[in-house]
Amino acid sequence: MTPFDLWAAILKAPFSGDVQVNQEIQPRFWSSDLKGIPEIEDRIQTEVASFGKQLGKIIDALLVLSHETGIKLDEIEKINAEVAEVKKNSKEAIRAEAVDALERLRKVDEGAWRQVIGGDRA
Repeated sequence: MTPFDLWAAILKAPFSGDVQVNQEIQPRFWSSDLKGIPEIEDRIQTEVASFGKQLGKIIDALLVLSHETGIKLDEIEKINAEVAEVKKNSKEAIRAEAVDALERLRKVDEGAWRQVIGGDRA
């Protein structure tokens, strides 16, 4: 055990612990030589499709082409499988959090809980 181990439970470094940190990624912040117009790129991401959604469509198309042509794209298939696994695990975690939140609500305010679950339309 080190002295740091003793203080780690008390002192928290920025962005550590159980607090969720969200970061907006804007590559133009670090580089002025990127192509495109930031305002347009931002609107595409917020109004049309996120980078993930855009890449997902491209991966789907590559996999269709791969299956149709018989050309193996092992790395693309691996990425696709890993993304599917993260999505599955995330959905399970979000569902578990929702169940926990509903149970806490039921314990403190059963009327509000009934409204949320649709059992009491007040």
